[in-house]
Amino acid sequence: MKGLESRIVRMLETLLGTRLVSIILFGSSIYIGRGRDVDILILIDSISGLDEKMDLEEEVKMLLNRSFNYEVVFDAHILDLEQFNENLKIGSFLSGLSLGYQVIYDKNNVEEKIVEMLKTLSKSRYIMVNKYGRWNLSKIAEIKLRVKEKNH
Repeated sequence: MKGLESRIVRMLETLLGTRLVSIILFGSSIYIGRGRDVDILILIDSISGLDEKMDLEEEVKMLLNRSFNYEVVFDAHILDLEQFNENLKIGSFLSGLSLGYQVIYDKNNVEEKIVEMLKTLSKSRYIMVNKYGRWNLSKIAEIKLRVKEKNH
């Protein structure tokens, strides 16, 4: 996975330049170890609107998918820092990060913000249901936090 990660970082640094803030891999390819696609969350400094967001997401998907000859299929999600902070709430799609994520590039210490969300999530009662099953995100967040504490 390291080779894949470094290629992704290099390509996105070239495409987005100084706007690039963080790159986070998440989804079933991380928490199950396999999946149809690789979900990638890209944080940039700012987005001028929905049109720019959609254009950037499409451009990133095309760049990555073509670069890997469609052997790895990417699903890109781009947020600016404000949108990222707004989505660090229980019930947003970022709650799913509790299942598993991997920060592969970070200029803004997003890991701390994700850990804070996990702490809040661990104290709630939140269940997520998807095609892979029923997930007690509160309990999973609690376990992830214990593992992180143990490893530091």
